[in-house]
Amino acid sequence: MNQPIKMNFYKFEWKINSDYTFEQRIEMLRQAGIDAEHEFTVKYAELINWYKEYNQLYILSFCMFYFMINFDGRDEEAETGTLDFSPYFMELLQAFALTIPYTFSGKPLNHDVYDLKRTIKELGDLNSKKYLNIPEGITTIEQLTKHQLRVQMMLQTTAVRNWSYEYQMQEVVHDLATLVNNDFKQYYGFDGDVIMKLLFSLINEVENRVNAHAKKLRSFLSKNDSIAVQNEYERVFENVPRSSLKTKKEFAKRFKNVSDLKTMLMMHSDLELQELFVFDVQEMIELSNNRLKEEDIRTVFNQWGLEFNELKDNNTEYFLLDNPVQSKPFINLGADRYYSSLWTVMSHSSIWLLEGLIKANKNLTTRYNKIRGVYLEEQVELLFKKAFPDALIYTGSQWEGEDKKLFENDLLVIIDSFAIVVEAKAGSISPPAKRGATERLFKTLQELIDEPSTQALRFIEYLKNNKKLNLSTVKGKKNIIDASKLKFFIPLGVTLSHLGAISTNLKLLIESGVTDKKVNQLAPSISLTDLQIIFDSLPSIAQKVHYLQTRREIESNINYIGDEIDLLAWYMDSAFAFGKNEYEKNDYYNISLKSKELDYYIIQKARGEHIQNPTLKLTKWWQDLLNHLESSKKQLWLENCFILLNISLEAQEYFEKMLQDMIDKIKSGNPPQRHNWVMMDNDIKDKRYIIIGYPYTDKFKDERDAIIEEILFDEKNKAQGILLLGINVDKNHYPYSILASMLSSELFDKEFLEMINIKN
Repeated sequence: MNQPIKMNFYKFEWKINSDYTFEQRIEMLRQAGIDAEHEFTVKYAELINWYKEYNQLYILSFCMFYFMINFDGRDEEAETGTLDFSPYFMELLQAFALTIPYTFSGKPLNHDVYDLKRTIKELGDLNSKKYLNIPEGITTIEQLTKHQLRVQMMLQTTAVRNWSYEYQMQEVVHDLATLVNNDFKQYYGFDGDVIMKLLFSLINEVENRVNAHAKKLRSFLSKNDSIAVQNEYERVFENVPRSSLKTKKEFAKRFKNVSDLKTMLMMHSDLELQELFVFDVQEMIELSNNRLKEEDIRTVFNQWGLEFNELKDNNTEYFLLDNPVQSKPFINLGADRYYSSLWTVMSHSSIWLLEGLIKANKNLTTRYNKIRGVYLEEQVELLFKKAFPDALIYTGSQWEGEDKKLFENDLLVIIDSFAIVVEAKAGSISPPAKRGATERLFKTLQELIDEPSTQALRFIEYLKNNKKLNLSTVKGKKNIIDASKLKFFIPLGVTLSHLGAISTNLKLLIESGVTDKKVNQLAPSISLTDLQIIFDSLPSIAQKVHYLQTRREIESNINYIGDEIDLLAWYMDSAFAFGKNEYEKNDYYNISLKSKELDYYIIQKARGEHIQNPTLKLTKWWQDLLNHLESSKKQLWLENCFILLNISLEAQEYFEKMLQDMIDKIKSGNPPQRHNWVMMDNDIKDKRYIIIGYPYTDKFKDERDAIIEEILFDEKNKAQGILLLGINVDKNHYPYSILASMLSSELFDKEFLEMINIKN
């Protein structure tokens, strides 16, 4: 990735032919799905034929090197909206390779490579289209929505493998492995973190090998005449037999076109590609810094591996959704040698590999399941302490609800009058749920999204009704909480597993029947690794709080599809300060690749580069206002920041122009009135915030406060939040001279409570 990318929005009109009834449209979709399913079945069954003619390792290595690895820094998915060769294609090819015995063949693909790639691409397209075959029992919109959720989950499970950035995945897996080291060592005889470190070392070594091989190719391909090409080829590939000058000249005559000679030599080098992706036990011992023995490595990699012909009895239809190679990505070649073509997704499979080892022992599994939950809770606590260093943070609060039932809150974060109520869930998605089993899928979503929402909102209600709290905790300490000043509550669920775009759209969960709750009865669900990115990307406390709340609000007002980092990138553009067009129109936003704008910065920082993240788009004055409020932390500073952040960049610019024009008129001695002010709102009926600019002179300073109160009370019933910025035009105060505000008791709701605060 050479430079950051900017994703643009394009408007498409979706026109439905009203001549067709709902039933007719369903039938048309169903027929398209039936046709795709039939064609898919035929082509899918034919996939195995490639391995009857070509060696499996050769095809896998060729596809891995030429189709899966990005050598030019281009982001194909960002540029085209799709991938020609998705990671799950590679998984599919490796699984099929293991359904038959090893094929001994030295035949190169040559021009057949285009047919192979096209076949795989067609299978991917047909796999998506076959889900248009809507079941016969679906006759209503509600039933269709429920079916679509199931399909969406299946398609995401097929196409999406990474649930965080690679460095995050490795950190999480290393942490989890370290926490069970004692139990792991008792069962296996070596530490769990050592074997995971070895896995990550193998990934790095493959990267080094691939880069070295690519460098060799570039070296001989850069030569311009036949003799020089052959000399360079023999120099860089040391294992190639040396030929005489006479032989080289004969080759030059045979290949009069030097490009044909280069193509032939490339095909020759391709026969050795598999060695880039093979490791023997001795190499792995060295990469483990001799912390593992031969027996240790064989134990693990035999468990992580499959042999040729081992999948001959498997249902190949499941390869698309519950592929065995995801948990067993290595091929045991015998003679202590292990191969994989899945290195580009190996880090993201690492948690499945660790858990596969753990599940071999019941006691180890019990210990791990407990540690996994504790780990998530501790990581969430550390994350919030780092993000909000001055906040009051309480963990494990126990409290009595109705019928004397004991409840527990995982984390309460108090920042002035704001409370973030967090519930952490470390559950994972079962294979049946991944395959789209409706009951399992819905149960998983309820456990990871619905239940934490209920717990968080239940505790919020308790905090509202009990102002002075002395709560016990599991660890035996007391949480003494003063909730009397809390006015604004933000519920949040945090998961360890990543559910993709399906967990970020609460409205879809409601419409599909996963839950019968309303949007305001649900909390956003964000994975731990995504929350780390969010807090790292938003530098100020106010922005973090604002994101978490407005992230929840847009669920009920905006129709969109995208995951959490897509939403974060969208927030960077707008702070979700949408106008009435976005809120009042029934438009649908596909933001599923918006995160590409942040990938460059996140990845470069992880590599140790000193690079500045993109920042929220604000005018300089607006940014200075926010910085001043946050640094001073005077009364209502966070509420006032919240109002400022709900004004779009375009509105900020327009307001500043209006205010400056009025200041210029006052300075010129031609003010329209004795007292003058300019006013602007965010133009949303049910979520209205008003900004007022009041320029005045020293001449009228004694009348200032009375005028401010008059302005605020005139507008008090028209908005949830009003912020007035007083500017003394005779002074050089910056960014303002005086500030006053009137706020709702719930900035996020319509209910209004008068609170006036004037501060110089």
